[in-house]
Amino acid sequence: MTQERIDPTILESPDIVSFITLTRNIHPRPFIRKSDRRVCFEFKEDVSEAIAEFYSNVKVPVSDFCKNLKNIRSMIFTLKGIGGNHAKS
Repeated sequence: MTQERIDPTILESPDIVSFITLTRNIHPRPFIRKSDRRVCFEFKEDVSEAIAEFYSNVKVPVSDFCKNLKNIRSMIFTLKGIGGNHAKS
């Protein structure tokens, strides 16, 4: 049986990334996209269901969400401070 290859999901929104890490305990790989120098997050897993839940306004613990969001934003500032050593097309 062949295993179907799942293309990674690339997200820019810290809010959605925070939600996914909180509800799915999946941690993305942050990188700086070369084309526009924006910090993005790559999920190797299928996160489409989690994204749908985010837009459906699923209830989550607010303090845990805020803590995750703060960590995600910290990653963004750290990567921007490094200056793009983690750049990807």
